[in-house]
Amino acid sequence: MNRLLRRAARAALALSVLTLTAPSLRSQDAGAAAPHAPARAEANEIEGWLERARAAARAALKSDELAPQRRAELEARVARLDQVLSNPLELRVQVAIGIPVERDGKRTLLRKSWRADAEYFYPASTIKLLGAVVALERMHELQAGEAPQLTVDTPLAFWGERRGGPILATDPDNLDGGTLTLRHLIREALIVSDNDAFNRLYEFCGQDRLNEHLWRAGLRSARIQHRLSVRMSIADNRRTPAVELRLAEGPLTLPEEFGTLAPAPVWERDALLIGKARLEAGERVEGPMSFLGKNGVHLVDLQSALARIVEPELRLEGEPFALRPEDRALLLDALSTFPGDSRNPTWDRTKFADDYAKFFLDGAARVVARERLVLYNKVGLAYGFALDNAYIGDRTSGRGFFLAATIYANSDGTIDDGEYDYETLAIPFLNDLAEICAREVLGGS
Repeated sequence: MNRLLRRAARAALALSVLTLTAPSLRSQDAGAAAPHAPARAEANEIEGWLERARAAARAALKSDELAPQRRAELEARVARLDQVLSNPLELRVQVAIGIPVERDGKRTLLRKSWRADAEYFYPASTIKLLGAVVALERMHELQAGEAPQLTVDTPLAFWGERRGGPILATDPDNLDGGTLTLRHLIREALIVSDNDAFNRLYEFCGQDRLNEHLWRAGLRSARIQHRLSVRMSIADNRRTPAVELRLAEGPLTLPEEFGTLAPAPVWERDALLIGKARLEAGERVEGPMSFLGKNGVHLVDLQSALARIVEPELRLEGEPFALRPEDRALLLDALSTFPGDSRNPTWDRTKFADDYAKFFLDGAARVVARERLVLYNKVGLAYGFALDNAYIGDRTSGRGFFLAATIYANSDGTIDDGEYDYETLAIPFLNDLAEICAREVLGGS
């Protein structure tokens, strides 16, 4: 991908979330405020894999027969792994692996981790998968009640601040009639990480319902508190507008809702202070930025959410998602489709390359050939945080594993200045990580 196009695409993906911070949060649901304990099993094994990969790269560099490009690649890998292994706390590196296994006659995950859930990270667009899941669950609730004819293809209209105000009901990118539908919103949110599409899913769900459904599924650390890439107060983010379901038998309007839950933060207030300075309205403000009031979720919970979709028979904490086979098919298709392969909506492959929203793709493809590679994922990129939450599998062998990772790549310490180390550190490291883990778990050379 042309470097300028790549940077432009990454910039679009990494639009910062603008929201006002809550002065305080009180627990109104003690159960919801108590996430599971961070995964600790074999916590140093992944670090050892990285160390071995670094040693192998150093050994390869001793050869006098290396082509210049290969030598440069190996030198860059050693430098990246040096940086990550020597500064995991500063870079907020977290890695979680889940390997599907049979245990006591039941399918479960063998967990491995390195620093998973050791500190807060901003989940950015990875939460869009959570919004898509709860939107489908909300659809089924309505089908069982006042809207039995509702489907993922029913046209939707979102009211403005009040009745009689502006209505959002069309999207020219939907080649099937130009309407807003759940299918269209889910595909936009998951294939190219469209923020507006997620915001409509957030509004369809309602803030309280979105969080309660996630807690019910065992994702106790989830705190989905705001829309993405719009400046809104805490109160405005709690409010979701009336939504009109334009059913064949006539329209049905769902009333606006106002979230009342105020779960206690999972992280201590001081742990939510990140960076050395920040830009506000174009002006530099010294001091860290507070992420109190921002979205949050543990890495292991993010991984569990994806695992429930890819392998619903897995035995995990919490209740299974209330999804039907056709829901899973919709989600899995969106999680695996390259933008250039989508037929509705369509995206230009020269602007949205295959790796646009798949940070593990190149690394995984070094181990499993592209024609055999199975990759379901959702990335996030904002405020210097880069993440990928994926299932990586081999179509031929039938083997696969879940890999979730995050890294904070902001060497100048300034948030919202647009100067992040995504291209030089974060994304190359995530590709290295995918390759290293795939070799260890799946084998290959």
